[in-house]
Amino acid sequence: MSVICNNLTTAVWVYDIDNYCIHWANQAALDLWESTTLTELVSRDFKPITSDAVQKTLLDYRETFKLGKKISNFWQFSPNDILKETFCQMSGYAFSDNRIGILCEATLAELVTHNSLKHSTLMLSTYDLTGQLISSNPPFKDKLGGVITSLAQLFPLAANIDSFIALITTPNPIYSEDILLATRQGQLWFSAQATVSIEQSGGHQILVQQFDINERKLEEVRLSMKASTDPLTGLLNRRGLNEALAAHMCDGNELFIFYLDLDNFKMINDSMGHATGDHVLKTLSKRLLNNFHDDAAVCRFGGDEFILIVKKTAALHEQTDIADKLIGLINQPYFDGEMNPIQVFASIGCALYPSDGADISKLLIRADAAMYMAKSLGKKREVYYEKGMENNIHRKSLIAKHLYLAIENQELTLYYQPIMDMRSNEIYSFEALIRWENSIMGAIPPEEMMAVAERIGVLIDIENWVINQAIKDLAELRKLTSSTATIAINISGIHFSEPSLADNLMKTLALYKLTSSDLVIELTESSLIEDINAANTNVDKIRNLGISISIDDFGTGYSSLAYLHQIPASVVKIDKLFTQRFMEHTTTITHIHQLLNSLNIETLIEGVETQELAQQLLCAGLYLQQGFFHAMPKPLSAYRLDNVQ
Repeated sequence: MSVICNNLTTAVWVYDIDNYCIHWANQAALDLWESTTLTELVSRDFKPITSDAVQKTLLDYRETFKLGKKISNFWQFSPNDILKETFCQMSGYAFSDNRIGILCEATLAELVTHNSLKHSTLMLSTYDLTGQLISSNPPFKDKLGGVITSLAQLFPLAANIDSFIALITTPNPIYSEDILLATRQGQLWFSAQATVSIEQSGGHQILVQQFDINERKLEEVRLSMKASTDPLTGLLNRRGLNEALAAHMCDGNELFIFYLDLDNFKMINDSMGHATGDHVLKTLSKRLLNNFHDDAAVCRFGGDEFILIVKKTAALHEQTDIADKLIGLINQPYFDGEMNPIQVFASIGCALYPSDGADISKLLIRADAAMYMAKSLGKKREVYYEKGMENNIHRKSLIAKHLYLAIENQELTLYYQPIMDMRSNEIYSFEALIRWENSIMGAIPPEEMMAVAERIGVLIDIENWVINQAIKDLAELRKLTSSTATIAINISGIHFSEPSLADNLMKTLALYKLTSSDLVIELTESSLIEDINAANTNVDKIRNLGISISIDDFGTGYSSLAYLHQIPASVVKIDKLFTQRFMEHTTTITHIHQLLNSLNIETLIEGVETQELAQQLLCAGLYLQQGFFHAMPKPLSAYRLDNVQ
C-alpha cells in the first residue's frame, strides 16, 4: 500500500485510536502534518492535544467502521501551530492484532469545490450527566468557546437534563436538531446531534457533534420565501397567504378579509401594454404594503386579484373604515412611463373570520362571493358577505368549467332577430344573439355567460366565433328572407380595444365574399365614450373601412346628448325602457330622434311588442323597429323550416 499511496497527491495516513498516534503516512500526509520524515511523524504523541470529545468521537467512528461503513467530515488540524482545514474521508483499518484504526484520506478545504461541503468542519463537545461542558475540539472553541458552557444552551430540551437523557437513549440512540446559536461571528445555524457515550470506566458522557449549516439554512429560508412570494410584486402568493392565515387562526385572532379585483384591468394590458399593467400592479402593491404592515398580510392572489388580511385590533375594529381606506388607496391615480395618468378602480368583497368561515377555503370562497356581488352591482364598490352569496359563486364556477369547452363541444348557437324598416316593411338588418345550451346545466342566460367569459378570459374567443358564424350565415339569411339585410354583431369593450379587430373583421368578410357595408358593429355607449378623445382607435379604423357602428341600449349608459355629435355612429338604438313609456309620454324619444336626425344618425327602437306601439312609432317617424311584435329571435334552422313551409 505504501508504494501506491506515496504516489498520490491526496494525504493518506493510518491513525491508531487506542495509542493516540499515526501508524503510517504517505508523502502528501507528511507535508500536511509539517513533518520531514515518516519516523518523526509516527513518533508524535497526540494524546496531550486530543480532547475528550475528539477521542469519544473517534471511538464512535470505530464502531461505525466495524459495520463496513465510511465517514466523511471536515476536520481541522494544527501541526506546528499551523491551522489546516481538511475534508476527510475515513474508513476502518485492521491492525495485525485485530484492533481497528482509521484510514484517513484528506484534501485541503480550499481544494473542495462543492458548495454543499463548505463550512462543515466537525465541531465536537462532551458534557457530563448534569449537562455541563467537559471538553471540546478547536473548531468548537473558535466559534462557541466561552459562549456555550452547558447542554441546555445548545438544546432547549436539555433544560430538563433527565428527560433529555431519556430522549437520546430510548427509543432512538441519537437526537438531532437544526439550531440557531449566537456565536462570536454572529448568529449562525448548526446541525447538531447528541449521543450518550460509555467511558471505559463504565461512566456516561454526552457527546455532541455539530456542523455549520448556515449557508444552506439561509438558502432554505430564501427558497422558502421565494416559494411563498409573488415574483412581480413581492407580496405573498397563495401559498404564503395560506401560511399567514393559518398562523393568525392558530393565535385565535379575529380577521378582516378583503378580496380585491381590479375592474377592466385587461383593457390596460391590451391598450397600454403589459409593462404598464405590471407597473400598475407594483404601484398598488407598494401602497398596500406601506399602509397595511402591522398585523396585516397582503397577497397577490391572481393576475389582478389581491387579498388583504387585517387583524382586528382596538385601532382597527371597523371593517367599513378599512374598506374606505382601501378604496382611497386604489383610486389614487397611476402614471405610465410618460407620466400620463391612469385611472384604476376595484370591486371588493369583505368577509370576517371566524363568523363568515372557520377554515381558509370557506373564508376565501365567501370573500370571493362578496366580490362577485360587487362586480354584478356595477363594480367600483365594496360588498360585505351575507349568507348564501357563495351559492352564486358556485354556479359561476360551474359555468366557467363548461364554458371553456362550449365552442369545441358545439354548444353555442346564434339566434337572429330581424330589425324592420317600416317604410318598406322589409328586413333592414339581423341582430345576431348568442345562445348556450349545456348538456348538464341547461340553457345559460347570455348576460351571465358573457360575464363569466370575461372573467375567465374567453370572451374574445367567443365573440370571434360569433363574428365568423354570423357573417357566414348572412348570405343564406338573405336568400331565405328575400332581403338585402345587413348583419349586426355585438362587440364588448374589451374586444373593441384589440388592435387586430378591424383586420380580423375584413378578413372574415372577404372569406365569405361580403363587403364592409354588409356589417354593423353594435357597441355600448361606455365603450364608445372611452374612445372619443383617443386618436387612431378602432372606431376610426372601422368607420374608415366602411363598417357601420351602432350604439346599443342608448339611455342605460352615459346618456348624454352632448356626446352624440362626437360619436361616429350610423345608428342609435333606443333602449326598451324608453320604449315601454312611449305610449304615455312621447316627448323624450321624439326629441332624441329629432337630434339624431339632425346629425344624420338613424334612430332604432327596440322592445316593440304590440301593433299599437309599432303604429304610433311609425306615425312619429320612427321607422327602424325591433321587437317581439315583428319577430322573435330564432336560429338559422328555423328560417330554413319557414322557407320550406
